[in-house]
Amino acid sequence: MRFPRSRRVTSILAFLISALIILSAYAQVDVSALKAAYIFNFTEFTTWPLGSLSDAALVVCANRDTELGAALAKLDGRNKGGRLWSVVPLPTRSGQCRCNVVVLESGAPIPSAVKEVLASDQPVLVVSDFDTGDHTAIIRLFTEDNHLRFDIENQQALHRHLTLSSKLLRLARNVL
Repeated sequence: MRFPRSRRVTSILAFLISALIILSAYAQVDVSALKAAYIFNFTEFTTWPLGSLSDAALVVCANRDTELGAALAKLDGRNKGGRLWSVVPLPTRSGQCRCNVVVLESGAPIPSAVKEVLASDQPVLVVSDFDTGDHTAIIRLFTEDNHLRFDIENQQALHRHLTLSSKLLRLARNVL
């Protein structure tokens, strides 16, 4: 059975339009916004030691001049576990770090004040989008096969006196 030429052309056009719609939907995924959502949810599955969090805010330190930092800043003021999500710049001076979460990005310099925190055992959830090489990040976000994935350094979490939920550990690609 042969379709008339106009019907074939219409079918081909309909297929191409639907393919373009599907491809544009995939293209609209903002990786930085997705990473920010992951980080926001990581805090849901993290338990800090008593007294290490303020009653009012969960302080997230990030480079606000990057796409990820801007995406995290859009979450500023949201309620997370009874505390307001507060995104502040990475500390630059020694002794001024009041971060509960530190977000490190590849290519961005790490201030010396943050390096001090990384070298300590302070209860800070360290999230990185690159392999730090020294296992200081607790969670490493990365893209694999067009999917956002993460690895967890559970020993680093324990070193920092943080407890990660078993639900989060099950979702990780690797738990070390």
